[in-house]
Amino acid sequence: MKAVNYSEGKVNILNVPKPSGDGIIVNISSCGICGTDMDLLKNKGHFSHIAGHEMSGRLEDGTLVAIEPLDYCGDCPECASGSYNLCSNDKFEMIGLTSNGGMAEQLIVPEHCIVKLNQEIDTKTSCLIEPIAVAVHGYVITETQPSHRVAVIGGGSKGQCAVFAAKAMGCEVDLHARYDHQMEAAEFCNVKKPSGVYDRVVDCVGSAEALETSVELIKPQGKIIGLAVAWDDIKLPGFGTINKEASYHSSRCYGMGPNGRDIDIAAKMLFDFPEMASKIITHRLPIDSAVEAFKIADDRKSGSIKVVLDINIID
Repeated sequence: MKAVNYSEGKVNILNVPKPSGDGIIVNISSCGICGTDMDLLKNKGHFSHIAGHEMSGRLEDGTLVAIEPLDYCGDCPECASGSYNLCSNDKFEMIGLTSNGGMAEQLIVPEHCIVKLNQEIDTKTSCLIEPIAVAVHGYVITETQPSHRVAVIGGGSKGQCAVFAAKAMGCEVDLHARYDHQMEAAEFCNVKKPSGVYDRVVDCVGSAEALETSVELIKPQGKIIGLAVAWDDIKLPGFGTINKEASYHSSRCYGMGPNGRDIDIAAKMLFDFPEMASKIITHRLPIDSAVEAFKIADDRKSGSIKVVLDINIID
């Protein structure tokens, strides 16, 4: 079967055996390229596994599903508490990041990874469920409420999903974005450029500048949500943070909250508000064009936000 990985700084289109072993077979429909994929590609490390953790597909009987790409033990204290994203077992895997993922025609996953979807959901956008779940988790762990005012820093796909999730929750949400096309993509959510102060500020960039802006925008005793993967030290402006008694909340993937799995909440959001996602996916390419797809994903000036590989799309 066809598959894609990145290693030593290059994107590779591979011909590999179909997966075998225990688990559930999923015929992958589409798989998104994430900012983390781009970071690892540029890192030029050796990554032998198949890439891709933002994915949806169909079971052997045709049932449409998304995949929660965490292979956890289910027995450690973290898993027992619902924080299986923090599984302490040495065998924990992040599917597509540390083990074979969804940039392939087929994937076998543990049954607990299967996210059952409303079968009328748009198959061409359902790969967005995973990045939306990342935003949902940040809001769940900070007890964000519909009455809260939210500012999102960063207009890439992670920022767009954070805007989407906040709007779906009923929050007033604004966006601090670098490019005009990023603001235009979020117009359906009635975003404006941030002004005033906010109950929650979501950092989807991870830079020192973004953290400074976050502290400027947060209200006294507000919560900053770190959704960006920060590869360097996280340094908050000391005086501004203390003066506001602001708190920073790191957020990793998704888990089980008081209202169920974050990823199931994300799936319902996408089904209930499909029009909000219509501009997040800007480019779709076949798996044979993966090299070009990664180049587009790396060029924000091209107008790209979310670039998706279409693999087994059934209209």
